[in-house]
Amino acid sequence: MANHRLIISHSLNEGTMPEAIETRKLDHLVIAAKESVQRPALSTFDSVRFEPYALPDLNMDDISCSCDFLGYRLSLPLIISSMSGGIAQADRMNIHLAEAAEAKGVALSLGSMRIALEDHGQAKSFQLRRYAPNVPIIANLGAAQLRSKGGVDDALRCIELAEADALYIHLNPIQEAVQQGGDRDWRGIVDALAQLNAVSPSPILVKEVGHGIGPSTAKAIAELGIQWLDVAGSGGTSWAQIEHERINENESIFADWGIDTVTAITKISDLGLPLSLIASGGIRNGLQVAKCLRIGASLAGIAKPLLTPALSSTDDVIDTLNKFEEELRTTMFCTNSACLDDLARAPLL
Repeated sequence: MANHRLIISHSLNEGTMPEAIETRKLDHLVIAAKESVQRPALSTFDSVRFEPYALPDLNMDDISCSCDFLGYRLSLPLIISSMSGGIAQADRMNIHLAEAAEAKGVALSLGSMRIALEDHGQAKSFQLRRYAPNVPIIANLGAAQLRSKGGVDDALRCIELAEADALYIHLNPIQEAVQQGGDRDWRGIVDALAQLNAVSPSPILVKEVGHGIGPSTAKAIAELGIQWLDVAGSGGTSWAQIEHERINENESIFADWGIDTVTAITKISDLGLPLSLIASGGIRNGLQVAKCLRIGASLAGIAKPLLTPALSSTDDVIDTLNKFEEELRTTMFCTNSACLDDLARAPLL
């Protein structure tokens, strides 16, 4: 990763990206790799503990980690979460992620596609279907873009540009509030989201970006008829802190803003809403994936653990996904869970 950081940072210092959105994306990619924007102290994964089962009646090699998602059969209950796109430094990274998603049979979500709407020449960064023909691809656009003139049509264009199976609309009010030049007028977004969900031929998924979604927001989303919610809780990358570091300040008072992934999944699950939940935010290993599936999530999303490998090669991404799979399988074996349905019922301490 050191070499990749040097290359990216050198480009940033040279000022080779005159456009504000490109510069911002490059800043995000550089800063997201730093430990200073990670908030592991917010994680509550340690509060979830499986009861170990010492007499598993299983062959570990026969355990099934497969699940259905967006009309596909995944080999693992994983989504490669949104990272970046629309800048040269991200193009090769996204190809590595797409090839790895195809090889491992996991879903792939794209970075925000706003830049492709504003500069059609950047669309290629998000056109990854040829690298991942047999897995779900999820396009991505910020909620703030929906309220602009033609925002719903732009969202549908994202699906078309990416040949995607679904669209993430990401909610990032804290990031926009602290970002220089951020989108601070969110009036009309709920109505626009309802309109988009009504007219879209593909599923609309809603996600946060690392500060979490609580029960009140989940209720509002369910009332719109949206079926998939990615909580993207705190405990991983803090986008409030990333924006703070972009203006050369130190610790943001909002760095720890939000609700952690475990609490979000647990509290939303307890509501009994007609929502399928995706857990992301601070997930760093396969045991944590298993915990999320046990407390109510259908899938888990990971981003930060794949950032460094994605800047290197497809094989490095696959190696990381293999590690997650081995850790998930080990958890299932030691809880006597032959499949994900069994894992969802495994006893907790």
